[in-house]
Amino acid sequence: MTEPFPSIDRRFIPIPTQYQIYDSYTVDPQWQTKFTIIWTSILALSFLLSITYIAHSWKTGRLYSGLVVQESLGPSYSDQSAIPLQPTNTQTKTGPRSFASRARLAVEGMTQSLTLWTVPMPNVRFWQSQVGDCCRRAYFTLSVSQIILVIGCMATTIACFVVGAELTQNSNRPGFIALAQLPVIILLSLKSPLPLPIFLPSLSYEHYNFLHRWTGRTLFVTATVHGGMWINQFIRNNEMDQINASKSRRGILAYALMGMVVITSLKPVRRKCYQLFWIAHVMFFVGFFAAISYHTPYSRPWIYPCVALYAYDLFVRMLRYRIKDATLVPVDDTLTMIHIPDCDSGWLPTQHVFVRVLKGSGVFESHPFTITNAPSTPFSAAPRGIVLYAKVAGDWTRKVHNLARDVTISEFGDEDDLVAEREKFLQSYGEELKSGFDHPGRKVQVMIDGPYGGLKIDLGQYENVLLVGGGSGITFILGAIEECLRIKEKAGRGISKVEVAWVVRDMSTVQALTPTLSHLHNLSRRLTMTLTYHLYLSNPPHPLPTLSDTLPASTTLSPYRPEVSQLVRAALPVPCKPSHVNLEMGIASASNMMSSEAEPEAEGGGLAVVACGPEGIVMETKNAIATIGLSEKIRCGGIGFHGECYTL
Repeated sequence: MTEPFPSIDRRFIPIPTQYQIYDSYTVDPQWQTKFTIIWTSILALSFLLSITYIAHSWKTGRLYSGLVVQESLGPSYSDQSAIPLQPTNTQTKTGPRSFASRARLAVEGMTQSLTLWTVPMPNVRFWQSQVGDCCRRAYFTLSVSQIILVIGCMATTIACFVVGAELTQNSNRPGFIALAQLPVIILLSLKSPLPLPIFLPSLSYEHYNFLHRWTGRTLFVTATVHGGMWINQFIRNNEMDQINASKSRRGILAYALMGMVVITSLKPVRRKCYQLFWIAHVMFFVGFFAAISYHTPYSRPWIYPCVALYAYDLFVRMLRYRIKDATLVPVDDTLTMIHIPDCDSGWLPTQHVFVRVLKGSGVFESHPFTITNAPSTPFSAAPRGIVLYAKVAGDWTRKVHNLARDVTISEFGDEDDLVAEREKFLQSYGEELKSGFDHPGRKVQVMIDGPYGGLKIDLGQYENVLLVGGGSGITFILGAIEECLRIKEKAGRGISKVEVAWVVRDMSTVQALTPTLSHLHNLSRRLTMTLTYHLYLSNPPHPLPTLSDTLPASTTLSPYRPEVSQLVRAALPVPCKPSHVNLEMGIASASNMMSSEAEPEAEGGGLAVVACGPEGIVMETKNAIATIGLSEKIRCGGIGFHGECYTL
């Protein structure tokens, strides 16, 4: 007996692929998920790669040392004789290394050369405006490794909205992928420390901010493809009424607001009109979120994580805000010292804080400044609190400097007494000062946000340290010297020699910081650590001025810009012959060295290089390290590098 009706399986006939209707609202969200899995996997991988750094930072006590500025009600350390120091053996043990150690140095050397190399820009007149006083030429903003990373991110995004999508018929896929990029952009913009962002704890927000900018530009390209293809389809099919539909108008509004974010974020706008950039960034991005949420309901599940991440960042930053009394001291005609007393711990030298002066017309602006001192100890006898230096470089710093100079005579007596008190303080900085209010200056209240950033390499792992600073980058260099002293005081071994190369425009800033440089040199002598200053004038007067008698006798003054590559090679623990071998020759040389059965030669204890200042001098330092032969890096014990660019 036959069945009255055939079974369902027998009746089903699959529709050929060429006749199937593309279901955008089913397929495209799957690609959103794939894109999210890709970037979260990269996030997890970067975290795994940072586990060794986290473990080392935990062991040395640096991991959670610089999170929140704290104040103690106890007495200030002011007696240098409280803890007498005994001379310690500062020689780092050198000698032959094991095969595993040399192999590790070889891998680190090859990786370092590939990641640090930066391509110089062509020598044309157009780029000269980007070259600072301490630099010879301009460089591309991104290193080769950063360019590869940016290209990889853009290629991944484009592949996710191109593969298997018929953009000429339905361009919803780029719109879905654009929404999936929003959490990435917000995550890359956060300034708060652990537990977020969990990726690359060895970096700070200013080091991966380039990814935030380029991810935003990729988002703009993705949205352009989404909107442009739909408008092209409407015009081609003579569906002009669709362009005027409410959904299209809200999409065009969201795209326009995003375009304004991109335009106001360009480098010329950021550098010339920073406040315009900041206000426009916040205002237009909030407007974009509102417009896109009305454009499509599919955007709201991606907006909620963005709001949560940004709320987390604001909440953590609010916990780190501090309102403090501060003293502004005009050190010279262009330099202002900001002393915030009664801040005893919670920061590390070389970290920076955002400062908002709650007086005058600049009350709505905050700017980052590097902390140049370490917390007060019985050894250093430094004044309690945080010491910052603000070099006049714009309207806000000029206002702060004028505010510091505007001190009422009635507060300190007559004008001669005021000048005498200021000179007395500048000459005795660090000598038995108990509070920031023991010296003249303008008393104000400031709001500080931080600390952030700081050195991400352990200087205690290296025998020699080279500090290269350009212009106002000396503030970071001063903090790095304090860090060397702090490590030396705590461990009693490790760093034996510190060389400072400072490229500065004129002598006025050198004279203003002479007391601080002399004070740090005196501390290094007590620790039997060699500290040498090399000063280079980029705009030298004629005749060349003489150095102050308070500076150490080993200080040198040169009327020219230095060759950073020569500075790096001269600072290597083991003298190395100049070499310009390529990577293959370096690998072969390393293999010969590791497999050689000859008597091993003495090897150095490593070199740490820290560069801070304009982009040019940092990029030049990167290239100097990248071009050192692999065999030389192994023989000297490895080279560590940390760079800070003072640019927007």
